[in-house]
Amino acid sequence: MVKIASSKSAAQAAVTGVKSVSANKGEQVSLEKSTISSMKSGRKINNQLLKDLVGLIDCVQTQSQKFPKIAEMMDMQDKQIKY
Repeated sequence: MVKIASSKSAAQAAVTGVKSVSANKGEQVSLEKSTISSMKSGRKINNQLLKDLVGLIDCVQTQSQKFPKIAEMMDMQDKQIKY
C-alpha cells in the first residue's frame, strides 16, 4: 500500500508558483487609426477582459495563501492514521 499524506512544503511550493503569475492591467490595446468597427469592438472587449483577468489572478493568489495552513492541518490528521 502506498502511503498518502499531505505535505506543507508541497503546498508552499504550489503557492510560490501561483505567486509568479501576473498580468499588467496597464497594458491596454489601442487602435489609433483603425476605423473598422469589429477592430474597435475587439479592442474594447480585450481591455475589459484584461481587467477581469487581473482580478481573477489576485483572487486566486489570495486564496492560495490558505493552502499551506490547510496542508499543515491535514498533515496533523494524516499522522494520526496508522498504516
